[in-house]
Amino acid sequence: MDPVTVTPFGMSEPDRAREIMIRLNPKGSAQREQTAVEEVRRKPFRSLIGSMLSARTCEEDTRDALNHLFTLADTPEKMQLLTYEQVLEAIHCVTYPEPKANYVLGLSRMLVEKGGEVPKTVAELTELPGVGWKSAVLTLWMAYGIAEEICVDVHVGRIGQRLGFVNPKTKQPEKISKELMAVIPKELWGPWNPTMVAFGRATCYPTLPACPRCPLKDICPRIGVTKMTTR
Repeated sequence: MDPVTVTPFGMSEPDRAREIMIRLNPKGSAQREQTAVEEVRRKPFRSLIGSMLSARTCEEDTRDALNHLFTLADTPEKMQLLTYEQVLEAIHCVTYPEPKANYVLGLSRMLVEKGGEVPKTVAELTELPGVGWKSAVLTLWMAYGIAEEICVDVHVGRIGQRLGFVNPKTKQPEKISKELMAVIPKELWGPWNPTMVAFGRATCYPTLPACPRCPLKDICPRIGVTKMTTR
């Protein structure tokens, strides 16, 4: 997609992306989000474990699991000394707790072997047990404010298609990320994921999105939307 082409909405796609972020992040909420992000960035190891545990798990259960786990140990050095049973009990509320318990211990040991620091590249992060592309990209942003790519989950993919930024036939997260990066300004790559996740949970539902009350209704083509709700 040509980033300088003016869309039917009277602006280029990069400008439409900027307008979307402005509307979905009012000044007050943006400041609160920045404060929360700064708090997380003081804890790279927690960000890494959280992104790994979050796979196919709701935010509330991920947070509960993290809190229980980090009460027991809060560094790779301490975490590697826990037993499998201790880790499993702490994270039992996440999806697939058994393999994730092994990942927690395995990546903790590997981090200790490499000096104890959480890596700062996707390539290095994906060498860790249980850390895939999505977890790596999300960890970089949450832990260090580094956005090499746009992290794609179900919300980002679905909303990207409805907004017309992503081809509906594109399914692989990495390919969706590349299509988004072609039109979304680089300074928005990092916050795009958390913004779309919040938006997807509150308004742009998987089925029956609340288009009539959506703040983007005049700049969204609603691609693929056939039914909607006002709730």
